Amino acid sequence: MINQSVVDLVWQEDEFTFTEVIRQAYTDTVLSAGMVEGHPVDTLYLKLERNGHIDTFLLLRPDEAAALAWCLTGVLWSDALVKDKTS
Repeated sequence: MINQSVVDLVWQEDEFTFTEVIRQAYTDTVLSAGMVEGHPVDTLYLKLERNGHIDTFLLLRPDEAAALAWCLTGVLWSDALVKDKTS
């Protein structure tokens, strides 16, 4: 499934082809992720931009991307549970 806000953003760097699959834009920040072709292992990318500058660009295996999502989800749930107990 492709996020409908993405307009076929594909670019080439060296032997790799990057295809943006999803994007979340804020006033001064854009988070995006997609597929990487041409890499010897299955690879995804995560790009974090702030004020038009790329702050972070990670190449990740699917298991690494899943671990990142799991860790961040854990933080969000932990924070929500702590706040719920203190309310």
